[in-house]
Amino acid sequence: MMRARPAGLLRRLLLFILLFSLCFTVLASSVQLYIEYRREMRDIDARMELIRAGYLASLERSLWDLNQEQLNVQLRGLVDFSDVTRVHLSSPDFDLMQGNPQPEGPLRIERFTLDYQPPSGPVRNLGELEVSTDLGAVYKRLYATGLTSLLWMAVFLCGLAIALSGLFYRLVTRHLQVMADFARRIADGEWQEPLHLHKRRSANSDEIDTVADALDDMRRAILSDIERRENDRLALQDNRDELLKRVERRTASLMRAKDEAEAANLAKSRFLATMSHELRTPLNGILGMAELLRGARLDEQNGKRLDALHKAGEGLLTILNEVLYFAKLEEGVSHPEPVDFSLRQLLDEVLTLLEPRALSNDTLLNCRVDPVIAEHYHGAEQFLRQVLSNLLANAIKFTEGGEVSVEVRLLSADSGCQRIRVNVSDNGIGIEPGMQAKIFERFTQASEDVAQRFGGTGLGLAICKHLVEQMGGQIGVDSEVGRGSRFWFELDLQVADASAQLTPIGAGAPAMKILVVEDVALNREVAQGLLERDGHQVWLAEEAGQALQQCAARVFDLILLDVHLPGISGDELCRHIRSHDGPNRCTRIFALTASVQPTLVRGYMEAGMDGILAKPLRLENLRQVLQGQGPADAVADADEAIDWPLLSTHRTLLGEQKVQGLLAVLRGSIVQHREALADALAADDCTEIAHQAHRLAGSSDSLGFRGLAGELRKLEEAALDNDESAIQAITPSVHIHMQRSLLTLEGLLQH
Repeated sequence: MMRARPAGLLRRLLLFILLFSLCFTVLASSVQLYIEYRREMRDIDARMELIRAGYLASLERSLWDLNQEQLNVQLRGLVDFSDVTRVHLSSPDFDLMQGNPQPEGPLRIERFTLDYQPPSGPVRNLGELEVSTDLGAVYKRLYATGLTSLLWMAVFLCGLAIALSGLFYRLVTRHLQVMADFARRIADGEWQEPLHLHKRRSANSDEIDTVADALDDMRRAILSDIERRENDRLALQDNRDELLKRVERRTASLMRAKDEAEAANLAKSRFLATMSHELRTPLNGILGMAELLRGARLDEQNGKRLDALHKAGEGLLTILNEVLYFAKLEEGVSHPEPVDFSLRQLLDEVLTLLEPRALSNDTLLNCRVDPVIAEHYHGAEQFLRQVLSNLLANAIKFTEGGEVSVEVRLLSADSGCQRIRVNVSDNGIGIEPGMQAKIFERFTQASEDVAQRFGGTGLGLAICKHLVEQMGGQIGVDSEVGRGSRFWFELDLQVADASAQLTPIGAGAPAMKILVVEDVALNREVAQGLLERDGHQVWLAEEAGQALQQCAARVFDLILLDVHLPGISGDELCRHIRSHDGPNRCTRIFALTASVQPTLVRGYMEAGMDGILAKPLRLENLRQVLQGQGPADAVADADEAIDWPLLSTHRTLLGEQKVQGLLAVLRGSIVQHREALADALAADDCTEIAHQAHRLAGSSDSLGFRGLAGELRKLEEAALDNDESAIQAITPSVHIHMQRSLLTLEGLLQH
């Protein structure tokens, strides 16, 4: 196929030469015109000088003699000079003019004074001679001369440009075209034909020959590389089967490793879930029995010890939560729940609990409290209790036959807030300087000898550091080996209003008929004792069969149902009660469980339960449910799009601060996914629409926003079916529910 000869380079060269020629012509013509102009001006100056030297004397003589005829002849002679268009002589005696009285063109006017020296006497001024030169004629001659020069020079330079362009085409551009066609053939895979230029090769190669040789060398290099690659391909093909076998073996090994890792992770999750449940179950019995013993008649010392035991059980629950926090960081950071408490009473309870341990270790306990310390504070009493218990227990543990003291000092006070410093000192074994910076790390003890001699997990001080920092304080240690240690922490505590009185939840609820379904005998006894103390009638059942018999025999006001039952689970039992006609189909049912993860709670609510009571069972939570203040309460005119009972249950189980954090996360998730979902809808990307809808639906459902979750699941199903008409029909409703949910979240977060 013949290609049209490109004229780009040649055209640019020709234009460049023409432009240069034009500029040169204009410049040369301008210089020539300037030279001609200067010459004309010099000629005019010469004529004026000639008039001055040769004519003025005779004019002055004729004027003195009053010879008018002679004056006219002389003036006509001046008009005959080249380019002189008018001569005007003015004197007291004459006013003579020769030439054109009204010249049109530009003029150059020279004026000469006429003075005459008589034979005797002074010089006499006779008048003035005015000579006008026509510059228009000069300019016309200059224009004609410049135009002629410009035309001749332009013709010459254009001819030169055409000649140079033709020469450049012959020497360069036609060969460049051949080399370009050669490069295109190389790109198309035609490597066999060498490059041939339409020129005679001389002994001395020029630049065109050098480029042509380089292109041909490239062609030969490509051929050599193709040959080498073909050889390599054949060699690789020979080893392909062996490589495939190795890949299959490696893939199988990786799959086994992946399965083992997933199994290990599943085992970890099961262990944590089992640990949580199994620890909470006996702890339920401990706290329940302590609560029952509070009603017994005990002397002051035993009553004090019982109160300390009950507080210790609650502290043990906090330990469990914090240990699980360190084991499962992905569950989130714990937050202290502020309450009003007495620091002096807290110290007394902790020391009372630890006194038997100190006596067995022959250790003396001392406590000194600054008199200016406030009577009551508002803060994380359980966290503070745990820190004091851990630090004092450690001090007693590592001090034999010595002394352990706790000191509370006021550092500063400002606007109802006091900054205190607590020192826990002992004269025990001490800590080496190199270990003092690491002692607050997880699973770290002072030394291997200490770990073997005294045991322990090394979590106590790490928990203390975490709890103190959660309360906004700081913790540290000063120690010397063999002389003892002093652990200290500082934090700000809000002074409680002395006039404020907490209103405890009492047993003011009317007597109720309550069925407790629990497979652990100790838990049944605890629940029965707590309920009967407030005057309620209690029936007990160990498993689902007995519960169904009890439900068929009488009507209950409340059913407390353990979700982990032998045989039929609590979820299935609740569904059976709700789905079959019977006297307790509409009875309030609450789950008793230590498994309070939001996803599990959602399952309990879907099974038909009205709320959750977390183990260990606490009297105040139980009384809230009995008085109708618990998670079962729902706003009568609540929006059906929000599952308010579920949200209330989350508040009861997780605390208001944790729920507020989850609601803020949901708000941010809705805003983020709304933009991504809008982009996917605009692009008609069904896969991305389904993905975004699925993720947001799960988050919404977990916190009770069931209306939004339902619409998103409809959108997800339509996207999975690639039903564009259904997607368009559902989209407006999704946007409306998103907007309503955001408004609801704003109200909840501001509450």
